[in-house]
Amino acid sequence: MTSAVNLSDLGRRVRTARLARRLTLEEVVSRAQFTVSWLSKLENGQLTPSLDGLVKLAEVLECGVETLVQGLSVPPQYVVVKQGEGRTEPSRDSRGGYATESLADQWRDRAMNPMIVNLSGVGNRHHPDNHDGERFLMVLEGEVKLEYGNELIHLDKGDTVYIYAAIPHVLAPAGRGTAKVLSVSYDPPLTGGPRHATPRVASRPNSAATPPRKAKRAAANRRDRS
Repeated sequence: MTSAVNLSDLGRRVRTARLARRLTLEEVVSRAQFTVSWLSKLENGQLTPSLDGLVKLAEVLECGVETLVQGLSVPPQYVVVKQGEGRTEPSRDSRGGYATESLADQWRDRAMNPMIVNLSGVGNRHHPDNHDGERFLMVLEGEVKLEYGNELIHLDKGDTVYIYAAIPHVLAPAGRGTAKVLSVSYDPPLTGGPRHATPRVASRPNSAATPPRKAKRAAANRRDRS
C-alpha cells in the first residue's frame, strides 16, 4: 500500500503559520536550527520533513503538530497482498468449516470487500449471509453448492455467479471435499441506497387473488349500477 502526506498543503500551512506570526525564514531557522533551504523547500512542497523536524517547527511557530498535519493523509493508490498473507479468520459458527482471507483490509472506506473463502468439512453449514449490495463469486478449487433463497446452484471450478447479496445465501462444498472461492462484495454507501432495487425471492402466485384488471372492472361496474 502506498500512503503519503499532501506536501503542498503542508507547505502552505507552515507558510501561513509563519506569516501569521510575522516571522521571516531566517528567524524561524535560527530558532529551530534548520537551514533556509530546508524551510523554503518545505513551504514549497518539495520536502518531506521528519517527525522531529515537525515538532521543532511547531514549537517555533507556537502551534501543535496536529495543526500542521491533520487531514493531510493522501488515500492509498493501491493495496498489494501477497499470496497467503491476507488477514484470516474462522467462521463464527462453532462447527467450523468456513474460513476467510481478506485481501484489502488496508484500504479504508472501500466500496468492495474481496476475500478468499475456504470451505471444508462434510455437511459444511454456517448461518446464511445477507447484506445490502451485490456479490461476485468464482470457484477457484473444488465444487461448490450455493443455496440462494429458494434455489440450489451447483458451481464447478472456474464457474462464476453474480448475485444480490440481500437475499440470504449459504456457500458449502459439494460433497465430501474442500473448495476455495474468490468472493467480491459491493457494499453501497451508508448515506444512499443500493444502485438497484433488491428483488424478492419468487413466491407461488395466489390463485384466489383477484387480478388487478378484473378488480378495476368490478369497481367500475359497481359505480355504474349505483
